Amino acid sequence: MYNDQITVLLGHNGAGKTTTMSMLTGMFPPTSGTAFICGYDIRTDMDKVRKCLGLCPQHNILFDQLTVREHLYFFSKLKGLKREDINEEIDKYLELLELQTKVVMLDEPTAGMDPSARRALWDLLQNQKHGRTILLTTHFMDEADLLGDRIAIMAGGELQCCGSSFFLKKKYGTGYYLIMNKAPNCQEEQVTRFLQKYIPNILVHGNLGSELTYLLAEEHSSVFEVMLRDLEENSKILGVRSYGISLTTLEEVFMKVRSYRDQEAQHFVNTKLKLNKNYNNENKINETSSPQNTLTGFKLMTNQFLAMLMKKNLSLKRTWILLFIQILIPVVILTMAILTGKYSNKSRNLPKLLITLDSYRNPVTLFEDKANNSISALYTKTVPSTVRLRYIVGASFDKPLGSFLTTITAWFNNRPYHSPPLALGLVLNVVYKHLAGQNRSIKWANHPLPFTADSKMAQLSKGQSMGFQVAFNITFGMAFVSGFYVLFCVKERICKAKHLQFMAGVNVYIFWLTCFICDLLTFVITIIAVIATLAYFQEDGFRSTEDLARMFLILFFFGFAMLPMMYLASLLFNVPSTGYTRMTLFCIFTGSVAFLVVQILKNRELHLEYVADTLHWIFLIFPHYALATSIRDIYTTFSTHKMCKYAVKTCVEYRPNMNEDKCWSLVCHNTSAVLQRHCCVREPTYYTWSSPGINRNLLYSLLVGLILLLILHTIEYKTFSKIKDYICGNYTKKLPQQVEEEDSDVEEENSKIRSTSESQLQEDYTLVVKDLTKYYKKILAVNGLCLGVKKSECFGLLGVNGAGKTSTFKMITGDTRITYGEAWVKNFSIKNQTKQVQKLIGYCPQFDALLDNLTAKESLIMFGLLRGIPRKNCQSLAKKLSEDFDFQPHINKKVKELSGGNKRKLSTAISLIADPPIICLDEPTTGMDPVTKRYLWDAICKFRDNGKCVILTSHTMEECEALCTRLAIMVNGSFKCLGSVQHLKSKFAQRYTLTIKVSRSSSGDDIDLKPIENFVMSNFPSAIQSEKHQEILTYQISDKSIPLSKMFGILEKGKKKLNIEDYSLGQTSLEQVFLSFTKLQR
Repeated sequence: MYNDQITVLLGHNGAGKTTTMSMLTGMFPPTSGTAFICGYDIRTDMDKVRKCLGLCPQHNILFDQLTVREHLYFFSKLKGLKREDINEEIDKYLELLELQTKVVMLDEPTAGMDPSARRALWDLLQNQKHGRTILLTTHFMDEADLLGDRIAIMAGGELQCCGSSFFLKKKYGTGYYLIMNKAPNCQEEQVTRFLQKYIPNILVHGNLGSELTYLLAEEHSSVFEVMLRDLEENSKILGVRSYGISLTTLEEVFMKVRSYRDQEAQHFVNTKLKLNKNYNNENKINETSSPQNTLTGFKLMTNQFLAMLMKKNLSLKRTWILLFIQILIPVVILTMAILTGKYSNKSRNLPKLLITLDSYRNPVTLFEDKANNSISALYTKTVPSTVRLRYIVGASFDKPLGSFLTTITAWFNNRPYHSPPLALGLVLNVVYKHLAGQNRSIKWANHPLPFTADSKMAQLSKGQSMGFQVAFNITFGMAFVSGFYVLFCVKERICKAKHLQFMAGVNVYIFWLTCFICDLLTFVITIIAVIATLAYFQEDGFRSTEDLARMFLILFFFGFAMLPMMYLASLLFNVPSTGYTRMTLFCIFTGSVAFLVVQILKNRELHLEYVADTLHWIFLIFPHYALATSIRDIYTTFSTHKMCKYAVKTCVEYRPNMNEDKCWSLVCHNTSAVLQRHCCVREPTYYTWSSPGINRNLLYSLLVGLILLLILHTIEYKTFSKIKDYICGNYTKKLPQQVEEEDSDVEEENSKIRSTSESQLQEDYTLVVKDLTKYYKKILAVNGLCLGVKKSECFGLLGVNGAGKTSTFKMITGDTRITYGEAWVKNFSIKNQTKQVQKLIGYCPQFDALLDNLTAKESLIMFGLLRGIPRKNCQSLAKKLSEDFDFQPHINKKVKELSGGNKRKLSTAISLIADPPIICLDEPTTGMDPVTKRYLWDAICKFRDNGKCVILTSHTMEECEALCTRLAIMVNGSFKCLGSVQHLKSKFAQRYTLTIKVSRSSSGDDIDLKPIENFVMSNFPSAIQSEKHQEILTYQISDKSIPLSKMFGILEKGKKKLNIEDYSLGQTSLEQVFLSFTKLQR
């Protein structure tokens, strides 16, 4: 690739374009070989490569919370721009990824852009290519033709050809293409016989939608003028509305190059005639998924349940690392808590303290010996002789004159603890050694009395127990575990996979019930891990089978309440990671923190027990708080019962006339008031309604779980929205706004829909919208649309980004509520009977609503099951659809591993499962390669002609012309025009469009366009130059007195004399009509 040039990389979906870019940018290393960028090896100098590299990936990698300006600022700082230069660069509206980079890589940058935005980006790239090397991938052949200084085509991971557009067309071109726009009475055989009078061997090259295409060999160019003149004169008889001639397009080159690599592509490109001759054969997709073969009733419910189980099971298997972390977190936290609690447990009886000098730091012992005998000598051996720091004890040995007895005096310092018994003990130990022998000694110890029952109960109430530690830390760990259940729900909802499943017919209760069961089973695995950890440490209260069974029950009820809470919370977030962190914090505060606050307030010294009791009842609605108090309460019950049993045991041992029954009675009536109600029952009562029983906690958890599930279903059925609309609708109705200068066709459609009765509309049309309006707060997105679409009709909805197309689709498919107006699908109201409507619609959304961790095959099987395809047929359905849409080699890849084009193929295939009567396709071919795009067009035509109603949005005008029987152009939420393609051309384009592509000079110098401009003006005086994009000139010729045949003759002569590479001449294209309206978009 060369400097100051744009190299365009073309290839079918899965050819390796994105993989090539990923290797060049260091996303992953090449298996073999290398590449050099700016002189640096991508294998060894990637850091230096990235400094001179800019990348626009296939999918937008943007931060949802940042503005456009903040994005530009952020990336400019990453690129190392100085602070004073950043604002200047931002104000130039340049892509910061391209700033300060010599090599720029753009992976399908215009995918999803409307034509006007696409042209603006073309100008930007042309202006920015100087001093840079740009590599671009695209599926728009006109874009590649216009921008590409050099064009490379890939297939099967290998480069097939490379060169300029002119070189590729000359090498792979096959001549001219005669493209006719057919009328309903057009007969293919009649047109072919007519043309064979001039070119005997001419055959139909393509018959797709309303387009009939013939290939004209270059050697027959001498008869073109006569043939076309004759065609013009007989166009009405032949059923030809209009026609045009063009040379080999880059799209044809692409398909031909691919056909050399892939025989299947050759079938798609060159056997259209065969496909159309077999037109009466039922479509392959229909054979597999016709409505007659679908299940209903209980069998359908079973199918949908299996589909949801498959989805959850596969997602769990593909994200097993998350399950492992989910299990590990509470186990690690619990283990640390138990190990810590073993050494800091203040509820156990205090240990004895040995009374020795070793307990003091560097003691100083004073010794006075007046006796001078063996007894005093023993003392010096018993105590340290070093005098350094402290004076703890001392001793005096005296033997009065004439006495046989030695007087020993023990001295002690009364400031240190335990010094009196130490002083006395040392002296008595000396005497004992003297009498019994030096190898004998006495050890002295201070052994505290055991805690009284009142003291132990006070400790329990203050949380100074192993039970409190276990309760607090398990609850803390479960806060992190709970957050994991938000991740999948948020992701599934935001990527619209959940909506697409509802569109496929899954019932709300089946969707959430399956999700609840599967998540509860995974939570049981976490419970088992926690129980196993408790069993391993064998702590009192969590040791026996009964103890562990109670823990299992408490955790299970906690899971029953926690999961619906997470499901409801997932509706509040748009980013999975944000949902996880915020819900984890919420669970910590409503669980561990609330538990700690109530525990502190219960201290008698604070005199706030009444506040603690009130908060306790309030906090019980939070599953984590109920969990913590349940664990604490079962430990309290265990501990109090243990005290009672100890008191009874002591009574039996030390009172000879008392048996166990009498001791229980004695303990019950004579123990402290705190223990009385516990010791009057011989067996511990864990399941009571009064504290410390756990019945209240379990009941709360059960009720909370059921209520939250009910609220979740109410939200999913949009009950609250309907009540709100009913209440607020009567007071704050948001009506559509009056449109000024409304087009006559639009006005006629509005009048017809509004004046016809509801029953008649439902009888005449498959889809009807009446005054359809959508407000987002105060912003009007869709303004009072009226439309009726019949069966066997393909209606195209065109408009720039933001015109209201997707909002209209969302209302039709039930994804968003209708602010005002009404819509019906086959007698069902979209506002009031959404579920019935969704079952009738096959929907391909604008952005792929697919689950990343499922393969393409698994996705097709899942949606097949949801649509009611028998399980035994789902495998063959997936295989057929993958073959029909040309992604069979990628069928076992995960969705996240598919290219953008293959994802669109998969989304479109899903929309056609079970042969729905209405098919809504929101930009279905975005990112598709030309071969599959044309085949999809043919499939849509077959669906349309078999009685289906197709609603289509697209940014490809060629696609709309080929497929749509009627279309409307939306601007600012309203229809600006409505009618067939030919009608719109005739009404809004009373002229011809001439497009001339000038050959580039081999030296790369600027092209002199003056001779060509003079040629056009001299031969077509009424021509007005409407556009001038680099080497492409576009003219509008309003003088229709010159027949097309004569105009082609003039242009053929000019092509031989001037530097004209290619030209096209015909009625103004739909794109020109579209661009004329989009200038009105606000």
